[in-house]
Amino acid sequence: MLEAKKSWWFEQIFQIYNRNLLKRRFHSFRVLRLDNFLNVNSILMYVNHSSWWDGLVAFEISKALGADSFIMMEEKHLRNLFLFRKLGAFSVDRENSRQAFKSLNYAANLLKEKPLRTLWIFPQGEILPNDLRPLHFYRGLARIIQRVGNCSAVPLAIRYEFLNEYKPEIFVKIGKSEEFNNVNFNRKKATKNFEGRISETLDELKNDIVSRNFASHKKIF
Repeated sequence: MLEAKKSWWFEQIFQIYNRNLLKRRFHSFRVLRLDNFLNVNSILMYVNHSSWWDGLVAFEISKALGADSFIMMEEKHLRNLFLFRKLGAFSVDRENSRQAFKSLNYAANLLKEKPLRTLWIFPQGEILPNDLRPLHFYRGLARIIQRVGNCSAVPLAIRYEFLNEYKPEIFVKIGKSEEFNNVNFNRKKATKNFEGRISETLDELKNDIVSRNFASHKKIF
């Protein structure tokens, strides 16, 4: 597997580049519950995956939260985007069970070895439409939680929508945190729970967009 090689100076440069890139391609960027987010120990952000932009959106939110973040990426993609390792990206190869096991252990150790770290994971494993139901997650998220022990899992929904502007807008909703203190749970049932929570968060965000209910959304730009 490819481990993360975080670089503070590279993150600072990339933050400027990323913000300018998003501003050029999107009209606005709104996040719900950003101000209410509790930055507790060992956070797993699990996110729907509907676009190539998702990782860059995650990076921007991470900076807005002031989080020390790492992100799991498919190895074939990270090999092409190797500089992302300097931003905290590490690889997973789901087609190789032995390497996948190493990646899950690596992810768990990242969260255990230092407080206030955040791990971003896209459990669908591929880019799929937001409204496809049912959502299917790999069980890696549940396995990481079992290895970490004391941690929080937070659903985060991303939607890209065209409203009144010629450029699309980014909408994000951070769901409610779920605390885990007991590692003895059924991974299959836990995964179904995560699928349901992200589906619910996506649907709530969709309803906000349809009704133009943006009063509580914070504008990143």
